[in-house]
Amino acid sequence: MIRETNDWLTFKHQFLQIIQLSDGTEGQNRLVYSPNWIAAQSELIGFGQQIGLTSMVDTYGNVYLDLPGKDDQVIAAGSHMDTVVNGGKYDGLYGVLGGLQAIRTLKKQLGTPQHTLRLISFSEEEGSRFNATFTGSKFYALHESAGSLEDGTGWTFDDARQQAVTRLQSLKNVLIKHPSLPKSFTELHIEQGPRLINNHAQIGLVAGIVGQRRWLITIQGESNHAGTTPMNNRHDALQTTVTMISKLAEFAQQIGDGLTFTVGQLNVIPNAANVIPGKTQFTIDARHADNQVLDQFEQAINKTSDQLEDGQITVTTEQYVKDEPATFDATLLSQNEQIVQRLGLTSQVMVSGAGHDSYVMNQVSPTTMIFVPSEGGISHAPNEYTCSADLKAGIEVLMASLQAQAY
Repeated sequence: MIRETNDWLTFKHQFLQIIQLSDGTEGQNRLVYSPNWIAAQSELIGFGQQIGLTSMVDTYGNVYLDLPGKDDQVIAAGSHMDTVVNGGKYDGLYGVLGGLQAIRTLKKQLGTPQHTLRLISFSEEEGSRFNATFTGSKFYALHESAGSLEDGTGWTFDDARQQAVTRLQSLKNVLIKHPSLPKSFTELHIEQGPRLINNHAQIGLVAGIVGQRRWLITIQGESNHAGTTPMNNRHDALQTTVTMISKLAEFAQQIGDGLTFTVGQLNVIPNAANVIPGKTQFTIDARHADNQVLDQFEQAINKTSDQLEDGQITVTTEQYVKDEPATFDATLLSQNEQIVQRLGLTSQVMVSGAGHDSYVMNQVSPTTMIFVPSEGGISHAPNEYTCSADLKAGIEVLMASLQAQAY
């Protein structure tokens, strides 16, 4: 068990050390390869070395902390160190430090494991600085590079990466290494939604992750004078956009609660008060656990585009994300169900509506996730909060799961 006077106080102290790196900003700001991110990964390496873990950093800045076992098989846990802009305290960081705490306690109580226990702090998951997500786990698991990317200030991904990673790899006793893939991977995370809170459940046992598709829609009309162009002689791209979004929202509601539909970005050109908009671009994000439902929604986008009343307006649709639904390992899920029952915790099996590094790791290793509640279902915001009792419960489940797998 995690004792209030010892292990839990260590977790709280380390958690506070990391979040204080973003003091002076609204929320948490650890964008990948930024000074706050470098400082946080450096602190984590120090935490691991203090308890005798082997520290490794690869060329993307993923941090690996190993408790060597009696054989060469690896049981891994972890999450990501980066945040969104003005993010919350728990997203990613809880899984990193909770994993470290679980390994620390197991080492103290049980000594050397049969299989090596590894904590992974992935460099990037959110896609908040560069237009790419899961670059850390994709590099580790799939050997995928991020390609040619640039942030809003002109920094290239490679320049930022090389500068930050050089700092980490120069730390004392850090090995420069891309370690082997684990036998299994477990990610501890806040839910980022309201289901556990609404159902009064302490633990979410994640069976998989929804499929996700994203499109960039471009509507080309004709700019003209706002005061002199009659209403029946307009080719207004924004009015067409509003109509299209409204029809898609109605279709999404007809499908049911399982489908989520979001227009998160909208650009209006020329974006002037006295000019009829001649062009718009907007994004569509759709998610569901069933590919057939996503196919239906994609057909609805195409149908809505083809049935516009104004023949002088054109619609271009570009799909730039198509992630298949993921099903996690059934054996690990069953094992965690038994652990939760043994610990006397309330739980529910669920599918994650958000993407996680586990989505990538599931492609190469048996993978499972453990959720704890998010108060109010709030995440990616400064007021993101999970109470101490739920944080403790999640670490207890993770620790019991790692013990069952590694000892």
